[in-house]
Amino acid sequence: MVLSKTSQMATNFDRGETIGLSLSYHNKAVIRFISSVITKILARNNLIYLQDTIITIMREIIVNAVKANSKRLYFGFQNLDINDSEAYLLGMESFKTFIVDNQDFVAEELKKSDYKVFVYLKKFESGFSIHVRNNTPIHPTEMQRITARIEKAKTYNDFSEVYCDVTDNSEGEGLGLVLTVLFLKNSGIGVNSLKISSDSNMTQASLVVPFQLKPVTVMNKIQQQILEEVSDLPTFPENILELEKLCSDPEVDYRLVAERLSLDPSLSVSVLKLSNSAAFITRRHIDTISEAINLIGMKNLRSIIIASSARRILDERYSSFRQIWDHCNKTAFYARQLALAFGCGKIVQNVYLAALLHDLGKIVLLSTSSALSEWMFTLTRDRGLRTSTVIEEVSIGISHSSIGEKIARKWNLPEYLVEAIQWHHAPLNCSESYRDIVYITYLANKLCGIEGKRFDYYFLEEEVLQRYHVEDEAAFMALHEDMKRKYLEQVPQKY
Repeated sequence: MVLSKTSQMATNFDRGETIGLSLSYHNKAVIRFISSVITKILARNNLIYLQDTIITIMREIIVNAVKANSKRLYFGFQNLDINDSEAYLLGMESFKTFIVDNQDFVAEELKKSDYKVFVYLKKFESGFSIHVRNNTPIHPTEMQRITARIEKAKTYNDFSEVYCDVTDNSEGEGLGLVLTVLFLKNSGIGVNSLKISSDSNMTQASLVVPFQLKPVTVMNKIQQQILEEVSDLPTFPENILELEKLCSDPEVDYRLVAERLSLDPSLSVSVLKLSNSAAFITRRHIDTISEAINLIGMKNLRSIIIASSARRILDERYSSFRQIWDHCNKTAFYARQLALAFGCGKIVQNVYLAALLHDLGKIVLLSTSSALSEWMFTLTRDRGLRTSTVIEEVSIGISHSSIGEKIARKWNLPEYLVEAIQWHHAPLNCSESYRDIVYITYLANKLCGIEGKRFDYYFLEEEVLQRYHVEDEAAFMALHEDMKRKYLEQVPQKY
């Protein structure tokens, strides 16, 4: 029900309809629902790299709106006039402790009250807007603090300055708003996109997100560096191109391929390793190139050559990103198993290779912004952010899938790989010709994301699940458990 509703809301949004909901309190289910809608909207509009930024900002604004309503409720309980300066100071002395220690009570009382928070989203030609309203005015003292925090946030240049400054003063509770403004500044959305207004009846926070982000100086420099990195990447060497051509020849002699392959010791090792991996389930260990070719066939060998060559180029140029490659290996295993489970046997190896290479762009992205990643490690942990990607990608303004697509075209990879790399976060945007390859790569990646607690079932695109008749959460969870079981059974035996 939730999955269907969030997908329908995202579809209505794309049609230009205003979508919205009302809430009394910000429990996990509410935040998850809103996050699911936001994720689908951003993915469909090729802004998925803003996912954590927008969700973080939305959560901050909603929490503040609920907190403002809770404050009015509390002052009523205490028979204090919130508009009286002395009464306001007296009430605020105990309000913070009260709201932390009595969250369940506050939630229930808000549900019974007339205090509500309303969230609206509207798409227009050049972007979309988000409005969060609560039916209470901002106290003048609070408005002064908000204005001061926004102005202070505008003076920061990067997240390390925020961490060093804010954690050294007593205004730690203002960190959320400061980070919100800095996210807007460094993402290219712009600090002026956020407006907070209030009258005697209502408070509204409005955010306008353009489809084409405004460039900022720092972002331009890093983007330019990334484009130069992609441009400077070496192409596949001649021996690899020759091997690819031989593998594509249906009349080729296997012995010739084995001979040419053996001239490249590093590639030979990669082929043997992948031949003995969980991707190619066998009952015996493969020791020679000839055995490997006989086992996996020319089509699979070509895929292995592409994957191995891509990894070798990136590993030689950048630091080793073992965690990313481990994720890609697991995603590839899941993708292969999903293709078999969905009756897509003809594209099994294509799906496997697409999943294996889907995060190529992330290696270049993280390499380019490694210093920023180090600065943000502590802040990511202390603020409870789901991932540092929210900082890494908004500071650059380009998604790793877009970077990966540029690399794939640079290497003249098959179009199905370009599509899978480019749309593995936004599968509904892919070409019809490669829909199964992209959809399955998307699902495999999401399975890994769910295991890392970055997503859950309600974040998935309903259209993708419908294609494979996995529209029920219980059926999806059973499928996931089966994938995990097969992975655990195979991987320890193969590595």
